[in-house]
Formats: sequence, C-alpha cells, structure tokens
Amino acid sequence: MKILVTGGKGAIGGRLMQKLTALGHEPISYDLIDGQDLFNLDQLEEAVKGVDVVYHLAAEANLNNMRTLDGGKSGMVRNVGATDNVAYACAKYKKWLLFVSTMCVYGDVDVHPVKEDTTLPNPSEIYAASKYAAEWVIRGYGINFNLAYTILRIATVYGPGCRPELGVHVFLKQALKGEPLTVHGDGLQERTLTYIDDVVEGTVAPLAHAWEALGQIFNISGTEKTTARGMAEQIKVLTNSSSPIVFVPQRPYNTVREETDASKAKARLGWEAKTSFAEGLQKTLSWMQEKVS
Repeated sequence: MKILVTGGKGAIGGRLMQKLTALGHEPISYDLIDGQDLFNLDQLEEAVKGVDVVYHLAAEANLNNMRTLDGGKSGMVRNVGATDNVAYACAKYKKWLLFVSTMCVYGDVDVHPVKEDTTLPNPSEIYAASKYAAEWVIRGYGINFNLAYTILRIATVYGPGCRPELGVHVFLKQALKGEPLTVHGDGLQERTLTYIDDVVEGTVAPLAHAWEALGQIFNISGTEKTTARGMAEQIKVLTNSSSPIVFVPQRPYNTVREETDASKAKARLGWEAKTSFAEGLQKTLSWMQEKVS
C-alpha cells in the first residue's frame, strides 16, 4: 500500500517509514521540514488522496514548550487543528487514518492498570489534553462521516533517536559527562517506558488486522514499570558513573503513576512489547556513547 506518514522525518516517524518499507509498503513522508504544512489544506488533500492509508504522527511533542501560556496555545492549535485537517481529508477521500496518540491522556487516575475501553482519561497537563481532544476530533468524523480510524496510545518512547528532553536521554548524557543526575521531585513517579522498536512494531500491527483495529483504541505500551529514581540508579550502574543523584523541584502537573494494560493489543493485533528496560537501556547507551563522545 501507499502510506502517508505525517511527521515522517521525526525519530518515531523515520523508524516507522523504515519498517513500512521493510514490510513491502510505499511510505511517503509529509513533514514540515520539507515544506509540507498540515495547515495548507490544498497541499494536504493532494497528498492524502494519492495514498491508501494515513499515519498521523506530526505534533508538538515538547511538553516543556507547552507548559508556558503561549506554548500551550500554539501547541493546542497544532495538535488539534492539524488533526482536524487530517481527519477531514481522510474522511473526504475515504482513507484509513491511524492516529498516534499518547498514554499521557490517562493522566492521574484512581484505578490501575489503565484500559482503553474502561478507564476515563484524566489529562494532567495541556499537552495530554490536546492529544485527547484530537482523539475526539477523529472519533467525531468517524461517527458523523464514516471515517475509518484507529487510535494508538503509545507509551513514552526511548531508544536511539529519542528526544533530548526525555529522562533516559537526560540521565545518560549527564552520566556520560560526569554531571549530577537531576531527578525531579522525590523520584518516585512511575513510567512504563517502551523501546522504540517495540512501539514501531505495535504501530504497524493494525495493518495486518484491519477488521480488529477499525474504530478501536489500543494501548501500545510495555508493562514493565520504573521510577525516575530507579532509572537514574540503573543508568549510574550501567555507565559505571560516579555522578551523584540530586533532587530538583518537581515539574508542575507531572503524572505520578503509569501502569498499563496492553492485553487488548495482544488479543486483537498479536502484539506485545518484547524488549526489557535493561536491554533497551544498553542499546540506547551504545547510541548515546557515539552521540556524546
């Protein structure tokens, strides 16, 4: 199939493009880096009508940028407004839209593990709220205009190419440079970090299970949990670093706990995360050593 990937030049988008090619598909990137603007509706429609499937990854994903008022405003416009354009184009030309959302939409909830069809999301920051709003835009087009869609709530992704703002990247860089490892708050906040190759495998899994995936939401996440403090300690050992662990003020609106039920993806898509955090950290370290040296 011909598959359009918005944000195809990003860390996850690039890996997704490679995987789609390996599966025999023809991925086509649509990225602002190349002058392709999701707010140019004529340009977007021309791209959408020439493909079979659309993956929508492009978004403002820097949570730090969106914690300011102006950053929150621009990020909301990008994440919701651009998604509206993509959903409109896909509905108009009858294309299957696979939206890459985030586990952040769950925020802080009382009952764990979180499940796609029974846990009511409770976003704790504006980035997560923008992604949840974008999900409802897509579902609205599905309800009223028969848009074929699938929503993939991916976990925090780490591995080669991961964002510099990500805790794994920050701690590895600090450890390799002999700098203090800066843990926010008491460091007991939990995450289900998931290795990039596993996330990409989960992202392409619906293509082979279309009937099971249409109109559905899936958690694409590992189930292994780690705390920020535990991550820092593990990275100190892995890098043989003498860097101290220091505690800095907690970031506002930070989700305290993540615990994911990914059994729906396993049952319907035949997917589950396979890379342990220890294994993934080692692979990420190899990449970081080349990057930092």
